Amino acid sequence: MGRPLRVLIVEDSENDARLVVRRLEQSGFSPFWKRVDGAESLRAALSTHAWDIVLSDHSMPGFGSLQALSVLQEAGADVPFVVVSGAIREEDAVVVIRAGAADYIAKENFSRLIPVVERELRAAHLRREHQQLEGIQRENQARRNAILESALDSIVTIDHEGKVFEWNRAAEKTFGYRRADALGKVLADLIIPPKLRDRHKQGLARYLATGESSLLGRRMELMAMRADGTEFPVELTVTRVPVEGEPIFTSFIRDVTERRTLEEQLRQLQKMESIGQLAAGVAHDFNNILSVIQGHAYLVLGGMVQGKEAEESIKQIGAAAKRAAGLTRQLLTFSRKQQMQLQELNLNEVINATAKMVARLLGADIAMEFVPAQDLPGISGDVAMIEQILLNLVVNARDAMAKGGQLTISTSVCQLEGEAAKRNPEARPGVFVCLAVSDSGCGIAPEVLPRIFEPFFTTKSTGKGTGLGLATVYGIAKQHQGWIEVESEVGKGTTFIVFLPASSKPVTVAKEPGHTPAARGRRETILVAEDEPALRRLAGHILGNLGYEVLEAGTGMEAIQVWEQHAKKVDLLLTDLVMPDGLTGRELAKQMQTRDPSLKVVYTSGYSPETQETTFVFLEGTNFLQKPYPPSKLAEVVRRCLDGTKA
Repeated sequence: MGRPLRVLIVEDSENDARLVVRRLEQSGFSPFWKRVDGAESLRAALSTHAWDIVLSDHSMPGFGSLQALSVLQEAGADVPFVVVSGAIREEDAVVVIRAGAADYIAKENFSRLIPVVERELRAAHLRREHQQLEGIQRENQARRNAILESALDSIVTIDHEGKVFEWNRAAEKTFGYRRADALGKVLADLIIPPKLRDRHKQGLARYLATGESSLLGRRMELMAMRADGTEFPVELTVTRVPVEGEPIFTSFIRDVTERRTLEEQLRQLQKMESIGQLAAGVAHDFNNILSVIQGHAYLVLGGMVQGKEAEESIKQIGAAAKRAAGLTRQLLTFSRKQQMQLQELNLNEVINATAKMVARLLGADIAMEFVPAQDLPGISGDVAMIEQILLNLVVNARDAMAKGGQLTISTSVCQLEGEAAKRNPEARPGVFVCLAVSDSGCGIAPEVLPRIFEPFFTTKSTGKGTGLGLATVYGIAKQHQGWIEVESEVGKGTTFIVFLPASSKPVTVAKEPGHTPAARGRRETILVAEDEPALRRLAGHILGNLGYEVLEAGTGMEAIQVWEQHAKKVDLLLTDLVMPDGLTGRELAKQMQTRDPSLKVVYTSGYSPETQETTFVFLEGTNFLQKPYPPSKLAEVVRRCLDGTKA
């Protein structure tokens, strides 16, 4: 006999309704169900039966999920409402969830049905239990023992030695220990992960010796451990029980795994709502860059500049394009779509190499000083990301000095030990290389300071900032196992200090830029699969000038046709990963290599690629080319791939 389930299905298709019922039966439910397809039949069903859950199609003739949800809410029924549809857009799903739906399930992802149903049944059950407990408390305070055993949270009481003498049923369920097995055991040994046990025991000993504790009366989150060794997040509140003699403590512990998941979903929704602000800031930055490119292009094409001036205009176009690529990289870094390319770096050298760009950002009314530390240890980092940290902090400082001022960039070595490592929750003992950027600007107001690293938060006017700059700096520092601190006083300026772990490995020696001739082709045939016509023609033109035979295709299917028309005589496929006809670059390559295992492939993309394959790896410079790329890089990677050499 399966678990009884009363399910009301709002669906115009009898077959689709029966499909849902069969899935429930296969998962151990014994459903009592009814199908309705309009407002009146829905009202009638709600008035005649009590339902455990409502599953609704999104769009039906003359009726939809929003109308169904409205009828449910008018009836005052506290029943989970889940949309199950194959024709709902993500933005429509967001609207329905905001209106009160518990979740939505796309029919192509039907495997989510049972987990969502079980989750909502649990949630409804928890709500009902909570309401019942509140009623019991109001009616009769004397029934506290029953409440203890019915509590949703784990309630654990320990003595002054940390040994358990009260362990409720929720604790049994949460931690996996029966009450009889937990009683008399040291709590830390049961539920505290090994790496945190010493801190817990030291805190208890300090309280017994001094009466001081940072835990009592506070609600805090930490990691706990189940009987099987798995760790999970809990919310913990510790209270001293007022008794004579040796102190005892009661802990209220709540598993917040699901809440954290919901909070993350909420953060994603809030991020979506912030897209308008982000778009305005990004459009402002890109329009400035495009103005430079367009202006200098018109100067050159119109013959208004010649010789050295034309050469300078072309250099400005290249520099602006590099800035655009940097802005794109900043966005991808923030969205975690950009993989780090780690190497051993000397921070002083990175700053010196960026000095000219920094100077152009500042303008004539801001004086800049660089104070490098001597004998600076190396760091393990992505040079482009470290440059991004510096440029973002410099731009932030520049904007804080509207009337000019002093900018100081400095480096130092910092060894943190003991109390020094505790001043910041993210700090830890060790040796760190520090980058400090100080300005003499307006400073940051105390009420604003806690929010400056939040994504999309900005005090600048609309269109003047994306709200990504400091969030990106914070994210890059975290990716490099470091952190960032800030000191500021209104009217006197601000200092940002980035802490990066020092490395003992030798620093990578940067190659001097030169004009090495591009590696030329040997009449090999290259098939360029790229859906952007201008970029496809550019790549073909570059490769043709290098001595390659070039074939072009705008889609994956077209690439297959071109390949077959030329008797499969293709030595290398250069393909974008994202293609418009449903055949991705990776799928295209797999199809062609299945029929011609000797075919070489170079993938390109505007962001770091992802793949579900565990045996395939994208290697920058070997089989992957990051957009945008200069002609020399294209020539180098293609030649290296054809020759079978690694970067």
